[in-house]
Amino acid sequence: MILGSPAPIDVQRELAAMRAELAEIRVAQREEWIDRERAKELRAVVADAMADSATRASFATDGATTGYADGAFIRSGDGNWMFKVGVMTQVRFVYNNASNQPEDDNRWGMETHRVNLTLSGTAIDPSVQWLALASYNSQPDRFVEKAQEVLMQYAWISKDFGDGFSGTVGLQNVPWDIESTFYGSSKITAGEYSIFNYRFGTGKNTGVTGKYQCDSWRVTGGTFSQLDVRSTAWDSTTNLSYAFAMRTEWKIGAEWKELETQSSVPSNVPGVLFGLGTIWSNGRAQNPATPPTPSSQGFTADVRATMPGTTLIAQFALMKDPAGSPDLQWASGINMQGSTFLADDFQVFAEGSWMDTADVPWIAQAGANVYFAQRKVKWTNRVIVPFGSGEINGIRAVAGGFGLTNYGNNVSLVSQLQLLF
Repeated sequence: MILGSPAPIDVQRELAAMRAELAEIRVAQREEWIDRERAKELRAVVADAMADSATRASFATDGATTGYADGAFIRSGDGNWMFKVGVMTQVRFVYNNASNQPEDDNRWGMETHRVNLTLSGTAIDPSVQWLALASYNSQPDRFVEKAQEVLMQYAWISKDFGDGFSGTVGLQNVPWDIESTFYGSSKITAGEYSIFNYRFGTGKNTGVTGKYQCDSWRVTGGTFSQLDVRSTAWDSTTNLSYAFAMRTEWKIGAEWKELETQSSVPSNVPGVLFGLGTIWSNGRAQNPATPPTPSSQGFTADVRATMPGTTLIAQFALMKDPAGSPDLQWASGINMQGSTFLADDFQVFAEGSWMDTADVPWIAQAGANVYFAQRKVKWTNRVIVPFGSGEINGIRAVAGGFGLTNYGNNVSLVSQLQLLF
Protein backbone atom coordinates (compact mmCIF):
# COMPACT_ATOMS: atom_id res chain seq x y z
CA MET A 1 0.00 0.00 0.00
CA ILE A 2 1.41 3.35 -0.91
CA LEU A 3 0.69 6.22 1.61
CA GLY A 4 0.50 9.80 0.46
CA SER A 5 2.51 12.53 2.13
CA PRO A 6 0.79 14.34 5.14
CA ALA A 7 -0.96 17.65 4.55
CA PRO A 8 1.10 20.64 5.49
CA ILE A 9 0.29 22.26 8.93
CA ASP A 10 -0.64 25.97 8.98
CA VAL A 11 1.28 26.91 12.08
CA GLN A 12 0.31 30.55 12.04
CA ARG A 13 -3.40 29.80 11.89
CA GLU A 14 -3.18 27.33 14.77
CA LEU A 15 -1.27 29.81 16.85
CA ALA A 16 -3.92 32.45 16.17
CA ALA A 17 -6.70 30.09 17.22
CA MET A 18 -4.87 29.17 20.41
CA ARG A 19 -4.31 32.85 21.23
CA ALA A 20 -8.00 33.57 20.70
CA GLU A 21 -9.05 30.66 22.90
CA LEU A 22 -6.61 31.76 25.61
CA ALA A 23 -7.96 35.31 25.47
CA GLU A 24 -11.52 34.01 25.92
CA ILE A 25 -10.44 31.99 28.95
CA ARG A 26 -8.75 35.04 30.48
CA VAL A 27 -11.81 37.24 29.88
CA ALA A 28 -14.09 34.60 31.41
CA GLN A 29 -11.86 34.28 34.43
CA ARG A 30 -11.69 38.05 34.82
CA GLU A 31 -15.50 38.42 34.59
CA GLU A 32 -16.02 35.58 37.06
CA TRP A 33 -13.68 37.29 39.51
CA ILE A 34 -15.44 40.61 39.06
CA ASP A 35 -18.83 38.94 39.55
CA ARG A 36 -17.61 37.31 42.76
CA GLU A 37 -16.35 40.65 44.08
CA ARG A 38 -19.54 42.40 43.04
CA ALA A 39 -21.57 39.71 44.75
CA LYS A 40 -19.53 40.13 47.92
CA GLU A 41 -19.99 43.90 47.83
CA LEU A 42 -23.71 43.57 47.11
CA ARG A 43 -24.20 41.13 49.96
CA ALA A 44 -22.34 43.49 52.27
CA VAL A 45 -24.49 46.46 51.19
CA VAL A 46 -27.70 44.47 51.65
CA ALA A 47 -26.57 43.25 55.07
CA ASP A 48 -25.73 46.81 56.15
CA ALA A 49 -29.07 48.11 54.87
CA MET A 50 -31.00 45.38 56.64
CA ALA A 51 -29.15 45.97 59.89
CA ASP A 52 -29.75 49.71 59.66
CA SER A 53 -33.42 49.16 58.82
CA ALA A 54 -33.87 46.82 61.75
CA THR A 55 -32.23 49.37 64.05
CA ARG A 56 -34.43 52.18 62.79
CA ALA A 57 -37.61 50.07 63.00
CA SER A 58 -36.76 49.07 66.56
CA PHE A 59 -36.09 52.68 67.44
CA ALA A 60 -39.33 53.89 65.82
CA THR A 61 -41.76 51.41 67.30
CA ASP A 62 -39.98 49.66 70.15
CA GLY A 63 -43.06 47.55 70.69
CA ALA A 64 -45.53 50.40 70.13
CA THR A 65 -49.21 49.42 70.07
CA THR A 66 -52.22 50.89 68.37
CA GLY A 67 -55.89 50.27 68.93
CA TYR A 68 -59.23 51.70 69.97
CA ALA A 69 -60.47 52.35 73.52
CA ASP A 70 -62.98 55.21 73.60
CA GLY A 71 -60.88 56.71 70.82
CA ALA A 72 -58.08 55.66 68.47
CA PHE A 73 -54.68 55.57 70.16
CA ILE A 74 -51.00 54.82 69.68
CA ARG A 75 -48.82 53.99 72.69
CA SER A 76 -45.06 53.54 72.98
CA GLY A 77 -43.74 50.17 74.06
CA ASP A 78 -42.60 51.47 77.43
CA GLY A 79 -46.02 53.01 78.07
CA ASN A 80 -44.62 56.48 78.69
CA TRP A 81 -46.01 58.17 75.59
CA MET A 82 -49.58 57.87 74.38
CA PHE A 83 -51.67 59.81 71.88
CA LYS A 84 -55.45 59.40 71.54
CA VAL A 85 -58.02 61.10 69.33
CA GLY A 86 -61.80 61.02 69.75
CA VAL A 87 -64.77 62.75 68.12
CA MET A 88 -68.27 63.50 69.39
CA THR A 89 -71.03 64.98 67.27
CA GLN A 90 -74.60 65.92 68.17
CA VAL A 91 -77.16 66.54 65.43
CA ARG A 92 -80.64 67.58 66.52
CA PHE A 93 -84.11 68.62 65.39
CA VAL A 94 -85.83 71.33 67.43
CA TYR A 95 -89.49 72.27 67.43
CA ASN A 96 -90.36 75.35 69.49
CA ASN A 97 -93.64 77.01 70.34
CA ALA A 98 -93.71 80.36 72.14
CA SER A 99 -96.32 83.06 72.62
CA ASN A 100 -96.02 86.66 71.48
CA GLN A 101 -93.05 86.19 69.18
CA PRO A 102 -92.45 88.93 66.57
CA GLU A 103 -93.41 86.56 63.77
CA ASP A 104 -94.54 82.92 63.79
CA ASP A 105 -95.08 81.37 67.20
CA ASN A 106 -94.13 77.92 65.83
CA ARG A 107 -90.59 77.38 64.59
CA TRP A 108 -88.51 74.31 63.85
CA GLY A 109 -85.35 73.16 62.12
CA MET A 110 -82.28 70.92 62.20
CA GLU A 111 -78.75 71.78 63.24
CA THR A 112 -75.37 70.34 64.04
CA HIS A 113 -75.65 71.30 67.67
CA ARG A 114 -72.15 70.40 68.85
CA VAL A 115 -68.96 68.79 67.49
CA ASN A 116 -66.05 68.00 69.82
CA LEU A 117 -62.56 66.96 68.73
CA THR A 118 -60.63 65.58 71.70
CA LEU A 119 -56.88 64.97 71.76
CA SER A 120 -55.40 63.42 74.87
CA GLY A 121 -52.56 61.24 76.09
CA THR A 122 -49.53 60.95 78.32
CA ALA A 123 -46.08 62.48 78.01
CA ILE A 124 -42.69 61.55 79.46
CA ASP A 125 -44.33 59.01 81.80
CA PRO A 126 -47.90 57.82 82.51
CA SER A 127 -48.21 60.19 85.48
CA VAL A 128 -48.25 63.21 83.15
CA GLN A 129 -51.56 63.45 81.30
CA TRP A 130 -52.82 66.11 78.90
CA LEU A 131 -56.08 66.91 77.13
CA ALA A 132 -57.17 69.41 74.48
CA LEU A 133 -60.78 69.67 73.33
CA ALA A 134 -61.92 71.95 70.50
CA SER A 135 -65.66 72.42 70.11
CA TYR A 136 -68.07 73.81 67.53
CA ASN A 137 -71.47 74.94 68.86
CA SER A 138 -74.40 76.03 66.72
CA GLN A 139 -76.13 78.04 69.46
CA PRO A 140 -74.82 80.56 71.98
CA ASP A 141 -75.37 79.73 75.63
CA ARG A 142 -73.87 80.69 78.95
CA PHE A 143 -70.76 78.56 78.26
CA VAL A 144 -70.40 79.51 74.57
CA GLU A 145 -70.13 83.24 73.91
CA LYS A 146 -69.47 82.88 70.18
CA ALA A 147 -71.62 80.39 68.31
CA GLN A 148 -70.74 78.74 64.99
CA GLU A 149 -67.02 78.98 65.65
CA VAL A 150 -64.47 76.43 66.78
CA LEU A 151 -63.30 77.30 70.29
CA MET A 152 -61.07 75.60 72.82
CA GLN A 153 -63.15 74.23 75.69
CA TYR A 154 -60.33 72.36 77.46
CA ALA A 155 -56.54 72.58 77.30
CA TRP A 156 -54.78 71.26 80.40
CA ILE A 157 -51.82 69.24 81.68
CA SER A 158 -52.07 67.13 84.84
CA LYS A 159 -49.41 65.51 87.00
CA ASP A 160 -50.07 62.60 89.36
CA PHE A 161 -47.72 62.98 92.34
CA GLY A 162 -48.72 59.68 93.93
CA ASP A 163 -50.51 58.85 97.19
CA GLY A 164 -53.72 60.37 95.76
CA PHE A 165 -52.29 63.86 95.07
CA SER A 166 -52.39 65.49 91.62
CA GLY A 167 -52.25 68.95 90.08
CA THR A 168 -53.69 70.44 86.89
CA VAL A 169 -52.89 73.66 85.04
CA GLY A 170 -54.74 75.13 82.05
CA LEU A 171 -58.27 75.54 80.72
CA GLN A 172 -60.39 73.15 82.81
CA ASN A 173 -63.67 72.66 84.68
CA VAL A 174 -64.14 74.93 87.67
CA PRO A 175 -64.80 72.53 90.62
CA TRP A 176 -68.30 73.30 91.89
CA ASP A 177 -71.30 71.02 91.21
CA ILE A 178 -71.92 67.46 89.97
CA GLU A 179 -71.49 68.32 86.31
CA SER A 180 -68.12 69.98 86.87
CA THR A 181 -66.72 66.45 87.22
CA PHE A 182 -67.69 65.55 83.62
CA TYR A 183 -65.86 66.46 80.42
CA GLY A 184 -68.46 67.57 77.90
CA SER A 185 -72.16 66.93 77.53
CA SER A 186 -71.71 63.37 76.17
CA LYS A 187 -71.41 62.10 79.76
CA ILE A 188 -74.68 63.73 80.83
CA THR A 189 -77.97 61.83 80.75
CA ALA A 190 -80.00 64.26 78.62
CA GLY A 191 -77.15 64.81 76.13
CA GLU A 192 -76.95 68.41 77.33
CA TYR A 193 -76.02 70.23 80.51
CA SER A 194 -78.82 70.28 83.07
CA ILE A 195 -81.16 73.23 83.61
CA PHE A 196 -79.63 73.67 87.06
CA ASN A 197 -76.10 73.80 85.63
CA TYR A 198 -77.12 76.35 82.98
CA ARG A 199 -78.47 78.58 85.75
CA PHE A 200 -75.97 78.00 88.57
CA GLY A 201 -72.93 76.33 86.97
CA THR A 202 -69.49 77.95 86.90
CA GLY A 203 -68.29 76.55 83.58
CA LYS A 204 -64.65 76.29 82.51
CA ASN A 205 -61.72 78.62 82.94
CA THR A 206 -57.96 78.87 82.94
CA GLY A 207 -56.45 78.19 86.33
CA VAL A 208 -54.39 75.97 88.61
CA THR A 209 -56.01 73.24 90.72
CA GLY A 210 -54.88 70.64 93.20
CA LYS A 211 -56.68 67.39 93.98
CA TYR A 212 -56.58 64.66 96.59
CA GLN A 213 -58.52 61.42 96.09
CA CYS A 214 -58.72 58.26 98.17
CA ASP A 215 -61.13 55.33 98.22
CA SER A 216 -64.00 57.16 99.90
CA TRP A 217 -63.54 60.89 99.35
CA ARG A 218 -61.85 63.52 97.22
CA VAL A 219 -61.37 67.29 97.23
CA THR A 220 -60.45 69.62 94.35
CA GLY A 221 -59.64 73.32 94.69
CA GLY A 222 -57.96 76.04 92.70
CA THR A 223 -57.69 79.63 91.55
CA PHE A 224 -58.85 81.01 88.20
CA SER A 225 -58.97 84.16 86.08
CA GLN A 226 -62.76 84.31 85.92
CA LEU A 227 -65.90 82.40 86.89
CA ASP A 228 -69.13 81.87 84.92
CA VAL A 229 -67.53 83.05 81.66
CA ARG A 230 -64.98 81.06 79.66
CA SER A 231 -61.73 83.04 79.62
CA THR A 232 -58.42 82.07 78.07
CA ALA A 233 -56.65 85.44 78.16
CA TRP A 234 -55.88 87.93 80.91
CA ASP A 235 -57.54 91.33 80.75
CA SER A 236 -56.97 93.89 83.48
CA THR A 237 -60.40 95.48 82.97
CA THR A 238 -62.60 92.38 83.03
CA ASN A 239 -60.80 89.57 84.89
CA LEU A 240 -61.41 89.15 88.59
CA SER A 241 -59.06 90.32 91.30
CA TYR A 242 -59.46 86.86 92.83
CA ALA A 243 -61.47 83.75 91.95
CA PHE A 244 -61.33 80.62 94.08
CA ALA A 245 -63.40 77.43 93.76
CA MET A 246 -63.44 74.12 95.65
CA ARG A 247 -65.52 70.94 95.64
CA THR A 248 -65.46 68.11 98.18
CA GLU A 249 -67.08 64.69 97.60
CA TRP A 250 -67.64 61.69 99.85
CA LYS A 251 -69.01 58.39 98.59
CA ILE A 252 -70.36 55.14 99.97
CA GLY A 253 -70.23 52.10 97.68
CA ALA A 254 -69.80 52.43 93.89
CA GLU A 255 -66.39 53.03 92.35
CA TRP A 256 -65.10 56.41 91.21
CA LYS A 257 -64.95 55.04 87.66
CA GLU A 258 -68.67 54.23 87.80
CA LEU A 259 -69.38 57.87 88.70
CA GLU A 260 -67.68 59.32 85.62
CA THR A 261 -71.04 59.39 83.81
CA GLN A 262 -74.19 60.96 85.22
CA SER A 263 -76.35 57.84 84.79
CA SER A 264 -75.84 54.52 86.48
CA VAL A 265 -75.92 51.64 83.98
CA PRO A 266 -77.54 48.29 84.89
CA SER A 267 -74.18 46.71 85.75
CA ASN A 268 -73.09 49.37 88.27
CA VAL A 269 -72.70 48.83 92.01
CA PRO A 270 -75.11 50.77 94.31
CA GLY A 271 -73.70 53.86 95.97
CA VAL A 272 -74.30 57.35 97.34
CA LEU A 273 -72.21 60.44 96.59
CA PHE A 274 -72.42 63.59 98.74
CA GLY A 275 -70.95 66.81 97.37
CA LEU A 276 -70.25 70.33 98.67
CA GLY A 277 -68.95 73.21 96.58
CA THR A 278 -67.98 76.82 97.19
CA ILE A 279 -66.81 79.74 95.05
CA TRP A 280 -65.52 83.17 96.03
CA SER A 281 -64.53 85.87 93.59
CA ASN A 282 -64.43 89.64 93.26
CA GLY A 283 -64.05 92.08 90.36
CA ARG A 284 -61.09 94.42 90.07
CA ALA A 285 -61.50 98.03 91.13
CA GLN A 286 -61.18 99.17 87.52
CA ASN A 287 -63.89 96.82 86.22
CA PRO A 288 -66.38 98.82 84.14
CA ALA A 289 -69.69 99.61 85.80
CA THR A 290 -71.66 98.80 82.63
CA PRO A 291 -71.76 95.98 81.92
CA PRO A 292 -70.62 94.85 85.37
CA THR A 293 -68.29 91.90 85.76
CA PRO A 294 -70.13 89.11 87.63
CA SER A 295 -68.46 88.39 90.97
CA SER A 296 -69.75 84.90 91.66
CA GLN A 297 -69.87 83.75 95.25
CA GLY A 298 -71.81 81.04 97.00
CA PHE A 299 -72.32 77.46 98.07
CA THR A 300 -73.82 74.33 96.55
CA ALA A 301 -74.76 70.97 98.05
CA ASP A 302 -75.85 67.82 96.27
CA VAL A 303 -76.47 64.11 96.70
CA ARG A 304 -76.46 61.44 94.01
CA ALA A 305 -77.86 57.98 94.73
CA THR A 306 -76.97 55.27 92.23
CA MET A 307 -78.52 51.84 91.94
CA PRO A 308 -78.06 49.36 89.08
CA GLY A 309 -79.61 51.25 86.14
CA THR A 310 -81.15 54.04 88.25
CA THR A 311 -79.85 57.45 89.37
CA LEU A 312 -81.51 60.04 91.65
CA ILE A 313 -80.01 63.52 92.09
CA ALA A 314 -80.93 66.42 94.39
CA GLN A 315 -79.08 69.77 94.30
CA PHE A 316 -79.22 73.11 96.11
CA ALA A 317 -77.37 76.34 95.34
CA LEU A 318 -77.06 79.76 96.95
CA MET A 319 -75.15 81.94 94.51
CA LYS A 320 -74.45 85.56 93.72
CA ASP A 321 -74.86 86.59 90.06
CA PRO A 322 -76.17 83.34 88.56
CA ALA A 323 -77.14 83.13 84.89
CA GLY A 324 -80.91 82.90 85.19
CA SER A 325 -81.41 86.07 87.24
CA PRO A 326 -82.38 89.32 85.48
CA ASP A 327 -80.06 91.30 87.77
CA LEU A 328 -76.71 90.80 89.49
CA GLN A 329 -77.90 89.60 92.88
CA TRP A 330 -78.02 86.69 95.29
CA ALA A 331 -80.30 83.81 94.23
CA SER A 332 -81.11 80.32 95.38
CA GLY A 333 -82.32 77.28 93.52
CA ILE A 334 -83.04 73.57 93.72
CA ASN A 335 -82.91 70.75 91.21
CA MET A 336 -84.43 67.28 91.27
CA GLN A 337 -83.74 64.72 88.55
CA GLY A 338 -83.82 61.00 88.01
CA SER A 339 -83.19 58.39 85.34
CA THR A 340 -83.71 54.66 85.01
CA PHE A 341 -83.15 51.96 82.42
CA LEU A 342 -86.37 50.16 81.50
CA ALA A 343 -84.29 47.86 79.27
CA ASP A 344 -80.57 47.44 78.65
CA ASP A 345 -80.61 50.06 75.89
CA PHE A 346 -83.69 52.13 76.77
CA GLN A 347 -83.64 54.83 79.46
CA VAL A 348 -86.12 57.44 80.66
CA PHE A 349 -85.29 60.62 82.60
CA ALA A 350 -86.90 63.74 84.08
CA GLU A 351 -85.67 66.95 85.67
CA GLY A 352 -87.26 69.95 87.43
CA SER A 353 -85.31 73.09 88.31
CA TRP A 354 -86.45 76.13 90.35
CA MET A 355 -84.81 79.53 90.85
CA ASP A 356 -86.27 82.18 93.13
CA THR A 357 -85.19 85.37 91.31
CA ALA A 358 -85.84 84.27 87.72
CA ASP A 359 -88.63 85.67 85.56
CA VAL A 360 -89.46 82.03 84.76
CA PRO A 361 -88.88 80.24 88.10
CA TRP A 362 -89.59 76.65 87.02
CA ILE A 363 -88.20 74.81 83.99
CA ALA A 364 -88.77 71.07 83.58
CA GLN A 365 -87.81 68.47 81.03
CA ALA A 366 -88.51 64.79 80.46
CA GLY A 367 -87.45 62.34 77.80
CA ALA A 368 -85.93 59.03 76.79
CA ASN A 369 -82.62 57.71 75.45
CA VAL A 370 -82.15 54.80 73.07
CA TYR A 371 -78.59 53.43 72.89
CA PHE A 372 -76.90 51.55 70.05
CA ALA A 373 -73.44 50.13 69.31
CA GLN A 374 -72.39 49.64 72.94
CA ARG A 375 -73.62 53.14 73.84
CA LYS A 376 -71.48 54.83 71.18
CA VAL A 377 -74.71 55.97 69.51
CA LYS A 378 -77.35 57.72 71.61
CA TRP A 379 -80.74 58.92 70.39
CA THR A 380 -82.33 61.41 72.81
CA ASN A 381 -85.89 62.72 72.64
CA ARG A 382 -86.99 65.25 75.24
CA VAL A 383 -89.65 67.87 75.93
CA ILE A 384 -88.70 71.09 77.76
CA VAL A 385 -91.38 73.23 79.44
CA PRO A 386 -90.80 76.59 81.20
CA PHE A 387 -93.51 77.49 83.74
CA GLY A 388 -94.04 81.23 83.66
CA SER A 389 -93.73 84.13 81.27
CA GLY A 390 -90.91 86.56 80.70
CA GLU A 391 -87.21 86.56 79.88
CA ILE A 392 -85.55 83.16 80.23
CA ASN A 393 -81.96 84.19 79.59
CA GLY A 394 -81.46 86.51 82.54
CA ILE A 395 -78.10 88.26 82.68
CA ARG A 396 -76.40 85.56 80.57
CA ALA A 397 -77.79 83.26 77.88
CA VAL A 398 -79.63 80.16 79.03
CA ALA A 399 -82.22 79.51 76.33
CA GLY A 400 -80.11 78.69 73.27
CA GLY A 401 -78.60 75.48 74.55
CA PHE A 402 -82.01 74.05 75.40
CA GLY A 403 -83.72 75.03 72.17
CA LEU A 404 -85.99 77.47 74.00
CA THR A 405 -86.74 81.06 73.00
CA ASN A 406 -86.51 84.16 75.16
CA TYR A 407 -90.29 84.46 75.20
CA GLY A 408 -92.63 83.10 77.85
CA ASN A 409 -95.09 80.23 77.80
CA ASN A 410 -93.03 78.23 75.32
CA VAL A 411 -92.32 74.55 74.94
CA SER A 412 -89.67 72.73 72.92
CA LEU A 413 -89.31 69.23 71.52
CA VAL A 414 -85.71 68.17 70.89
CA SER A 415 -84.67 65.01 69.04
CA GLN A 416 -80.90 64.55 69.09
CA LEU A 417 -78.54 61.91 67.71
CA GLN A 418 -75.16 61.67 69.44
CA LEU A 419 -72.20 59.77 67.96
CA LEU A 420 -68.99 58.91 69.80
CA PHE A 421 -65.96 57.53 67.99
